[in-house]
Amino acid sequence: MVLSLGAMPALAIPEAEAIKKLEAVAVYVVVSAEGQPAFAVDQESPDQLVLPMFMKAERAQQAQETLEAGSNTEGSRVVSLPLNIAFERNEKLGQEIRAQDENASLVTPLVPAQEDWQKAEEILLAQGIAQDEIARNLRVPVFFADPHISITPPGADEAKIALFFNYSQLQQAKQAVSDFEGEDKVMDLGYAINRVIQDEEDRYFFFPTEDAIRVIQAQQEAQEQEAQE
Repeated sequence: MVLSLGAMPALAIPEAEAIKKLEAVAVYVVVSAEGQPAFAVDQESPDQLVLPMFMKAERAQQAQETLEAGSNTEGSRVVSLPLNIAFERNEKLGQEIRAQDENASLVTPLVPAQEDWQKAEEILLAQGIAQDEIARNLRVPVFFADPHISITPPGADEAKIALFFNYSQLQQAKQAVSDFEGEDKVMDLGYAINRVIQDEEDRYFFFPTEDAIRVIQAQQEAQEQEAQE
């Protein structure tokens, strides 16, 4: 059962090293004109601030438009950053918020692409997992194949087992393997991180998301343009 963590043994690799692997994931947040996080307030818990992190630029832009329409806030924008950096900043931000008000708290939900979540739900339902259990335990789907698909990460010398945040990327990887007949599998991000941590041989890596690849390409193009000027 890939949704339940259960008891976990001692760490095989440092947690920080496993979290660093999440630099392959681009996330988007909405900030104000001054560059401050654009919080939402949980109506049921007024002391709780919510800062969604979107895995698709389009969903972040929709959130930005909703924010500006609802609060007449002008100048807000969407910024992108690697997920591992986002985790670090959110932890620090949460500490600052609690220091100012001990009753306040920060929630930073990671919002996957809707199409990826729906594909994950289909896979788990086909495995016989109840829909209410999926809704309760699946937050951010991570896809893989059984048997595993191994790919050599950029800058690495040997292949590692690939974990995908985008279902379409898993399908592309399967097509690249001759006569591959493996099955689609999925687990929640929390379980995936624990699997990476517990693997003594450090065999796993997170495949760069589609949006992360686009961000890197845009940065490279901007650098090339600056060099030509």
